[in-house]
This record gives sequence, C-alpha cells and structure tokens, in this order.
Amino acid sequence: MQHDQPSVGLIGLGNAGLALARPLARRFTVVGYDKSEERCRLAAQAGLIAATSAAEVSRRCEVMLLSLPTPAASLAAAAELAQGRLAGRLIIETSTVGPHDVEQLQAAAAAHGATVVDSAIVGGVHKLADGRTTFLVGASATDYARAKPILECAAEEIFHLGDTGAGMRAKLVNNAIAHTTMVMLLEGAALAAKAGVPMQVYYTLMRRESGLLRPLTHRFGERILQQDFDGGMPTANARKDSALALALARELGVPLFTMQASHTVYEMAASRGLDRLDYASISKLWEDWLGIAFGSADHAA
Repeated sequence: MQHDQPSVGLIGLGNAGLALARPLARRFTVVGYDKSEERCRLAAQAGLIAATSAAEVSRRCEVMLLSLPTPAASLAAAAELAQGRLAGRLIIETSTVGPHDVEQLQAAAAAHGATVVDSAIVGGVHKLADGRTTFLVGASATDYARAKPILECAAEEIFHLGDTGAGMRAKLVNNAIAHTTMVMLLEGAALAAKAGVPMQVYYTLMRRESGLLRPLTHRFGERILQQDFDGGMPTANARKDSALALALARELGVPLFTMQASHTVYEMAASRGLDRLDYASISKLWEDWLGIAFGSADHAA
C-alpha cells in the first residue's frame, strides 16, 4: 500500500471486493468498508485501511468502487456515502447489476453532485486478484479518463463501450452466453452418456477447436462477420443433423431444451430459403427481425 498515493475507497469486502483490493493496494491507499466486522478485520489484515462507515470512505476518497451483492445494496451504499461527502466524487460500480439499476444509482449520486461509471468484471476472482481481469465500462469520456488509471491496476483488458449502463449490458450478454452454453453442454453430455459415449471422449471432442469453439471462430468470426455464406455446410444438412439428434434423444428418453429450441431456428431458416447457404446464414433471421447488420464495420470491430 502506497500512502503517498491518493486514497481509493472500496465498499463491499466480500470475495470479489478483497480480490479487487489486492492489485489496487499496489498503487493506491485503499480505504475499505463492509457491514460485516469480520470482513473489515480481514481487510485490515490484508493491509487496507478499514473504515467504520461508508460515510468515512466518502469523506476520505475522491473515487470509490462498489463491490456488492445486489442492486439494492448499491443504492443503500450510495445513500450512506452521501452522509459523508459526494460532491465531485466518482463512484465506480463493479457489482453485477442491470443497466436500469446503474441509471438509478447514477440519479442518486447526481443528486449529491457525484458521477457514476459502471465497470462490469469479466473473469474469476483469481484473475481479479492477480490484476488480469477484463472490465466492460460504461461512462462519459470525462469520467472514463478519471476511472481508467484505477481500473488499469486490476485489468488485463478494458473495453469502454459507451455511456453509463453500456458495461452492464455487455456483461449480461456475456453471462447469458455462458449460462446457456452450460445447459447445452449438459444436454450433450446426457445424450452422450445415454448413447454410450464415455465422458472423457465427449470432453475431448468439445474442447478441441473443431468442437465448441468452431461456431465462434469459424462460423461467427469468419463467415457471419465477413458475410460469407458460400460453400461450407449447408443449412439443410445442419437441419438434418439436428433432426437426427432430436430423434436419438427421444429414443433414449433424454430431455432437451436448448437443442429443441435451436432446431426451430433451422426450420425457420428453411422456410426463408436459406437451405443451400452455409448454416451460419441463420444469422440473417435476426438481421431481418431487428434491422441490424452483424457484418457491418461497427459490429465487426
């Protein structure tokens, strides 16, 4: 901890909060607070200054980070910070909350002259503690410039995605993909197990570039972003394979959720005349529904 450096506040000293404190403390004096006395003791043992209240943190620090379990906890923290000093302060929200929750926090802070940056964390606690996390940031250019030197202490990558709320929107997308993929992997594992495929073989197939990563690196990265749907595996063949997998699942009594829903998309693609194009062309359905372009310069950047 560098006492000749400016102080940075940290509200919330749970696992993520204490992990975040480690890289911050290498360059800043970290003043932390948690409602749990035990967490405050752990923070003090880790070299942080343990404050007795959130108000004390806001009196001592111009920039404060939140690492809290719920949106309600963040709003409550803002109210407690306001009991100290918030005028001219910057609040960096690292908790996982919704974009509307960030807007509420911003409104509450603005009422006391403070501004808010949402800085969603992508990556586990270990990466955070090692200073190798990824931050998805939503902020004005001015507030981002103010927050960046602090975030850089804990970051391997920082993406400034737009105004306040943009970071949380991006994290919700990222997490949704991870959670959906988990269900899909378990469906595949269940189907493999009932079909007599050893789990180690299933894992080996999925972890290869030709497995789970192929739709992302080839179909999305090389075909959808480049709008190249010539050649490759036709949508008709993907639909046929999907139907065969569903038939096998029915035969073996394996319940499917994501695979069943995915098959519906291939049926819709067939009705739209996409059967002869590479099956990455199912992306055209969303482009038509939403009036977006996956292959535009903005989306490909």
